[in-house]
Amino acid sequence: MALLALSGCDKKTSDDLKEKAEDAKQTVEAKTKEAKEAAEKQIEKAKEAAKDAQPKLEEMADKAKDATQNAIEKTKDAADSAAEKLKDAANASPAETSPTPTP
Repeated sequence: MALLALSGCDKKTSDDLKEKAEDAKQTVEAKTKEAKEAAEKQIEKAKEAAKDAQPKLEEMADKAKDATQNAIEKTKDAADSAAEKLKDAANASPAETSPTPTP
């Protein structure tokens, strides 16, 4: 009789453990689903923010490209001007370029 009572107690404990395990499994599944949904919402928000930022980024890229092109042109103009001045100085007569009189 004691053995029957003990096995009945073990079965109840086993059933309780199975029930608790099933409850824990369901809780984990529910929390996982909630986390997945929250992550998907955040991803959608990030996608929307990226869409909103796209025109602004393109405008900034265009401005940067224009500024770079202007800097290239100004640098080229300055280099051309300096080259012309050097060329003119090289072609000038030595008497014209010498600030001191020759004895």
